[in-house]
Amino acid sequence: MKFLLNVIAICWTIMLLAACSNQEDRKETTIGDDEKTQLIDEAVLSAADSSDFLTYRSKVGWTVQYPKSWDYTSEGVLQETASEKYISFRTYAIPEEGVEVWLDNKIERALSMEEADNTLSEEVTVEAENGFIVYKYALQSAYVRSDNISELRKILYVDNEHIYEFHTQSPPLTNAEFEAIVGTFTFENEKDKQTVEHP
Repeated sequence: MKFLLNVIAICWTIMLLAACSNQEDRKETTIGDDEKTQLIDEAVLSAADSSDFLTYRSKVGWTVQYPKSWDYTSEGVLQETASEKYISFRTYAIPEEGVEVWLDNKIERALSMEEADNTLSEEVTVEAENGFIVYKYALQSAYVRSDNISELRKILYVDNEHIYEFHTQSPPLTNAEFEAIVGTFTFENEKDKQTVEHP
């Protein structure tokens, strides 16, 4: 519960920081990781009681917290229509070839698309988190014109039976906002969760 409140508070803080001037944004990008962590921890203390978040509940039992300003939800999308910020999501059964091969093939298909010039801007990272294996990566995509560049970010939570994939485009949603919202991912009923046994 404490972790969930921290993540929600981080998301709220990120929204506030996004509303600051460009000068504040430049200051944020120049501070070190330790200082960022300290700033986030301090912000968590002041924003932990915020009620500016809603809970999205999927049909399969997982939930995420998202800002109240996000005014559109559907089976596969959360969106703030005014800013065009969004997170889309899908659930897949674990394929026969396994997650690693499936993910490699998915990335390879994205890199070979003719409609856009895609490159892998952040290599796949893998970590264990709350009984899930979590994969993260990003593609840089130039669509139509070479100066029309955005990042396509993915976070995948994997248990013993399913892959829960979250996707966004940056801009308009920042990586920090994306990770803060998706970081609230949990199952309401622990019995619905298929915990991964780690080696």
